Amino acid sequence: MHVIEEIRRAFRNGEHERGYGLAHDAIEQGARHPSLYYMRALHRARREEYQEALADFEAACALAPRDPVLLEATGHCLTMLGRCREAVDAFDSAIAVRPDFVRAHYRKGIALGLLNEIDDMRAAHRRVVELEPLNADALASLAFIAARRGEAGEARTFGERAAQITPRHNIAGVALAMADIEESRYSAAQERLGDVLGDTAARQDGRLNMALGFAADALDRHGRHPDAFHLYAEINARRRQIHEARFAGDRAIEQVSKLVEATKHCEFPAAETPPGGKAGDPAGHIFLLGFVRSGTTLLETVLASNPCVLASDERDFLANAANALLHGNEDLRQLAVLAPDGLAHWRTDYWNCVRGAGLPVEGKAFVDKVPLNSLRLPLIARLFPNAGIVFAVRDPRDVVLSTFRHRFNMYPASFEFLGLEDCARFYAAVMQLVDAVRQKAPWLPVCEIRYEDLVADFDRTIATVCAFVGIEWNETMRKFQNASAVIDRRSQSAAQVRCGLYGGAIGHWRHYAEQLAPVMPILAPWVGRFGYRQD
Repeated sequence: MHVIEEIRRAFRNGEHERGYGLAHDAIEQGARHPSLYYMRALHRARREEYQEALADFEAACALAPRDPVLLEATGHCLTMLGRCREAVDAFDSAIAVRPDFVRAHYRKGIALGLLNEIDDMRAAHRRVVELEPLNADALASLAFIAARRGEAGEARTFGERAAQITPRHNIAGVALAMADIEESRYSAAQERLGDVLGDTAARQDGRLNMALGFAADALDRHGRHPDAFHLYAEINARRRQIHEARFAGDRAIEQVSKLVEATKHCEFPAAETPPGGKAGDPAGHIFLLGFVRSGTTLLETVLASNPCVLASDERDFLANAANALLHGNEDLRQLAVLAPDGLAHWRTDYWNCVRGAGLPVEGKAFVDKVPLNSLRLPLIARLFPNAGIVFAVRDPRDVVLSTFRHRFNMYPASFEFLGLEDCARFYAAVMQLVDAVRQKAPWLPVCEIRYEDLVADFDRTIATVCAFVGIEWNETMRKFQNASAVIDRRSQSAAQVRCGLYGGAIGHWRHYAEQLAPVMPILAPWVGRFGYRQD
């Protein structure tokens, strides 16, 4: 087709808009050729229109199902959309057709890393180096994986090879800095990290920010707490600069504050018992709530280790009802006076979403764990007044510090985690909302579980949870870390939970008491409220 050559010429000459326009017009006029879809998809992907690009890549694959370039491009697009498991399948299909396809192996490794399957990521990037020994990105990735494991020698070997090929390779620089930290060469580490942080052109690189976060964790692990905090703050400042345009105009903390005031001025009617006992219904219904980094993943995993329990794997089933009923004071009043048929509609919508996710809830105690569904407690209280609320509690100072230190995917609430004071204020606002709902709906069944109690006296604490949920203790719960099938891969805490109970994080805030001092007045009421010592 003559038009395809003209489009290719336009792209070669840097005339991307013209090439895109020609491809788009040809498709709109009925032309069907994989190259047309591929070239339009490439342009859409460059503009970060990944959903539209994916549709075009898939249309191209339908016309040329064994084209490895199309399959690899589809995998990359799926990765950018967060659909990493499907991405790995697409990369595997490309590799099956072309076993020496370096880019497919490399990007497969990236997708596996995002799935936290680090051993498989390392295998994929080792394969890249076998095929292309001078691939600096794969060498730097292998250096970083080794550095994360504390294997300083291997990190240095791969990192120096990457740096020889691409001087000042940022990921290699971070890996080498982590190796320096493991070998107590702190001045060298600081110099390397300073070079990376000084690369302003790399501020948009999310993988680099994540790598810097692991370097900060290494400093923390080695007791270099002021240096670690400085690096955490630098990383968060970089991320804030990237995302401020998206989130600064409609702050989550402001929305929560409005919801707190709305709850205070809203009357909740007495509990209504929704109809139940139908075929297909769960034996029990539990919302597992709390603030992030409060132990919700640990609690969910322990509960889901019991054969009588089915866990939600942190999927959002309340989104439709929340979008309709939780926006602003007027809608909250609407929620409070919602008629029985309206309540029934949104309950049905919730359970349809659960079953649509393929979760066989019949006869099970169903645990719906989304920590920040705490923000939807007014909705939960109205729709499910008889559902149990297991509320995870941890020392607010440890919670805020841990949240500030972690690298979450960016959404409105996690934007608040990028500043220590913002994080503390957001935490306080969420707790104020939970307390306001509990005061308005005292009949709501709530069981508070402290992370520290769970670590100190596991059996007694879990026995309390079992009694509240209405299930019998099972010995499998004591071996929860072996139940990998029920551990939530979406959670930042999943890898830690696989290691079993961990008390090392209790009181970790004390290492950062000086840095936390400005936000202590914000947190002090909640430190006291949950029974922790103020000193």
